[in-house]
Amino acid sequence: MLETELPDLPPPAAHLTAEQIGLPTLYEDEFLWIINKPAGLVVHPGPGHPSGTVLNALLSKIGTSPQKACGEMEDNEEEPKGWPGLVHRLDRFTSGCLAMAKDEETKSYLQAQFKARTVEKTYIAIARQCRRLPELGSLMVDAPLARHRSDRTKMVINSKGKEAKTRVRVLARASGLALVSCDILTGRTHQIRVHLASLGAPLLGDPLYGGATAWKSSDSKVLECPHPTLHSWKLALDHPNGERIRATAEIPEAFGCLLAALGLEAKEILDGAI
Repeated sequence: MLETELPDLPPPAAHLTAEQIGLPTLYEDEFLWIINKPAGLVVHPGPGHPSGTVLNALLSKIGTSPQKACGEMEDNEEEPKGWPGLVHRLDRFTSGCLAMAKDEETKSYLQAQFKARTVEKTYIAIARQCRRLPELGSLMVDAPLARHRSDRTKMVINSKGKEAKTRVRVLARASGLALVSCDILTGRTHQIRVHLASLGAPLLGDPLYGGATAWKSSDSKVLECPHPTLHSWKLALDHPNGERIRATAEIPEAFGCLLAALGLEAKEILDGAI
């Protein structure tokens, strides 16, 4: 048997560089930064995305070395350890509210809130309408999640997985689709996508979990949707000074245009859902 000694590797943050990237800011001070992340933007570097990420932009805000900003991610967010500032994440094509800490003390403070589940997180999505979704109203999905045994890019409902709870509320319906809001009471990878798919209501634009990438509206117009229609709409957490911070991220233009094509007025519906 061949044995070799592996070298000590620096934490992933040690390879990061600060980059000036203009991102829509919802809240910012010397402690934290909350943005409306655009769909398609990667949160932290990974295969195929060595730079140009949210984390690169955060380093330009921190104004210190990556090593000093390092800390461990909360394990229920299933994040790599060593990334500075991150206390939760969004998938590449999920837009909306994303909060980050500017120092390690604030990071620990925010992580404790995610662990205690005192952070409020509300998403909006477009899903296939089905019998298990109410016409209008809400239901709770309580189903633990785990990694798929053979396809590690997917999550599945598994009784031996981690606890996962999502409150789903139907806001409007049109052309066989439903505009829903989802309050996540836990923070698991792909939680909303898997829970809605388990109801028979996968997200429009999410073929990984059975969602269509094109849909025909009531006037027979074909609507193309290249990625999951999921947006982190509202976020509320406690600032280190004790103040409750509430952020609301305006939906992306493409999301609004898709709803308009379905005959749904996004602003009117979402204002009524507050």
